[in-house]
Order: sequence, then structure tokens, then C-alpha cells
Amino acid sequence: MNKRTAATLSMTALAILAVHSGKPAQGRVIDSSESAISQTAQQGEPTAEQLSKNIQVLKGLPASQTLTVMHLMRTALGVKCDYCHIAEFGKYWMDDKPPKQVARRMITMVSEINKANFGGRPVVTCNTCHRGQIKPAAIAPILQGEVPYTTAEGPSTKASETMPSVEQILEKYYRAIGGQAAAQKITSRVSKISLLRGKLVNAGTPKVEMIPRGETWTADVYQKAPNKYFAVMNSPNGVIYQGFNGATGWVKTPERLREVSPGELARVARVADFLWPFRLKETYSQMSVTGKDRIDNHDVFVIYAIEPATSPPTRGHQTTKLFFDLKTGLLIRRTILTETPFGLDPEQTDFQDYKPVDGVKLPFTVITSYLDDKSYGTTRKYHEVKQNVPIDDSKFEKP
Repeated sequence: MNKRTAATLSMTALAILAVHSGKPAQGRVIDSSESAISQTAQQGEPTAEQLSKNIQVLKGLPASQTLTVMHLMRTALGVKCDYCHIAEFGKYWMDDKPPKQVARRMITMVSEINKANFGGRPVVTCNTCHRGQIKPAAIAPILQGEVPYTTAEGPSTKASETMPSVEQILEKYYRAIGGQAAAQKITSRVSKISLLRGKLVNAGTPKVEMIPRGETWTADVYQKAPNKYFAVMNSPNGVIYQGFNGATGWVKTPERLREVSPGELARVARVADFLWPFRLKETYSQMSVTGKDRIDNHDVFVIYAIEPATSPPTRGHQTTKLFFDLKTGLLIRRTILTETPFGLDPEQTDFQDYKPVDGVKLPFTVITSYLDDKSYGTTRKYHEVKQNVPIDDSKFEKP
């Protein structure tokens, strides 16, 4: 196993966390080296230019956001990485393709627009103009048909429907999953799962491709209240161990052992809190009911939620939408929007196949989707869940 494969394994180990909260760690650091990582590890979160070659307009960007920003631009234009890059190992940094130079000018232009008009907030993004096309549409489409009135002089709209309160929706949800009293009796959880994730083929060549959810990992996951986590993951390239003792997290691959970065730590901490569904009010600083929607033949209430800011910040500011089934009260979807310097990065998690386990209902199928869903999308299936199993605290400590 070479160093690049080892680094990929170490980083992609965090993909298993995606089904609960936060995007998985990127599977590749573009043109990075082990020496660059070691030089910046003691300084906290390294920047893009510290880990990648030939960074010109993204200087200062946290390295953990580099590929996130790349995928925001890629999906906004509806292209693959090779539109701007020579998509081969060791060549991503090169400037041979003209679209890469254009991209740098556009990044500068968008940044200047936001600084001049929106206090630097990423209100204008690549997607504002491109909408999935390489060339933005300069002319509005004809034959739009009748459009709704947009001024107060138009016909009066129907009175808005009275919505239940946040407390009423959450109370129904808690009852549906077994009640908070039942959750208070749970001290630990051991799960056997399978994880469907992207399979990389023809890596490092012009024919590189990702097969969505084409690879299956199996894992044993150990969780202990309030916030300890350990997983043994069986990947095609070897066994990966991952742990969090409540303060620090680590990943061990067949090649090396490392602590998780500050950018990854928040995600590890969130997945370790396996009783989070019973503490939604404590998780968010603000919650409000924004209306109704429909998801896969389910009518749902939508709650908009804001997480309290972390100090020091460990990731971009996040807002969340929670979707609760009108009939059952169950949470069936969560959408998290993480702010980056180039727009909001969306993550969608769908909770399905709820089953009772020791007095509480748990989703046995969890599907997490992203803009780059072929690479990062995962489906987690639970095959066995046991609760209140004795787990020694030493299991969560770094080896």
C-alpha cells in the first residue's frame, strides 16, 4: 500500500460519520504531501495553500473546505473536475487548461461583488449565474406564460394555515420514538451495520470515475453516553479503527495512526452523541416552524433551526431544516446548510425504516446525500442494535 492510498484510507474513514451529521472527510487532498501535513498539524487547521500546490485565489481557506469549494463550483457549472484540471495524480495543480484561469478570475469577481455589496457574505455564488450550465443564460426565456402578482396591488392571497408550535411538533416526535424517559435509561449502544459508499475506479487516470454507493463496508460501532464513540470498519483495503473519547478523536489505518483535525473533530463529536434525537431543543439555539412540505408521499411540517456558534469555530456557520411526518410524527429528513466562503454546502439525510429497540424507535436505514453524491453519498443499514451493553472506557482511547 503506497502513501497516497494510506492517506486516502485515513481520510475516508470519516465517511462513516456522514449518515449522522456533517460531511465526510474528503477522500483526497489535492497534490498534498505527508511532510506538509506534519508541518501544519501542530498549528491547528491548515490552510489550502499549506497542503496543496499552486493555490492562488483560495489562500487562507481551511484545507478541510478545499474539495467542498471545488464541488460547489463543479456542480454550479455542471461539469467534472477535468473541465479545469488535468485530472491525474500529481497533475491537478497544473495550469494547462484555460478554464482554470477563467475560474480564478470569476472567483475574484464574485468575492469583490460580495465584499462591495453584502459585507463579504457569500450571497452571490457561482450558481447565482450558472445554474448548472457552463455559460450563464444572458437572456430570459420567452413564453414564460402567466406569472404571479408580485406587488401588493395583486389579488389577495389565501390566509396562511395555522401551524402547530415547535413544542407541539417535538412533543409528538418524542412520543413517536418512545419518549424521553425511555431514552434516559440508555447508557450505551452497539451496532452492526453495512455502509454503501462511492467506489473509485481508474484512479489517477483520465478515465477516473466514481460509482455511487458501489462499495460496501461493514462495521461494528460502539457508543457510550454521553459522547464516546469507537468503530471497527472493514474496507476493501484493510481494517480501519476510529475513536473519540469525548475530547479527542483519532483514526488508525493499516499504515498509520493520526488524530482527527479540528475541522473533523466537530463531526466526530456529533456522531458520538447517539441520543441527539431526544435533545433537539438543546442542540439548537433557535427553532421556528416555517410551514408544510411534501417528501416522497409524506406530508411534513418543516422546522428551521440554527445551531449555537462554537468558540473557537470548528466549521462554517450551519442552519438546519427538520422535516417531521404529519401522521407519524417521525423525523424523516434533515437538511444541513454549511456556510463556506463560496456559498452554502448542503447535506441531506433521510431517516427510514424505523424499528423498536428496547423501548425506543430507531431508523434502520439512513441515506445521506450531497452535491457530489457520487463520491460522498452513503447509505447506512443497521443489521443489529443492542443497548445498555457494558463498554470499557479504554476502548475509546487512542492506541
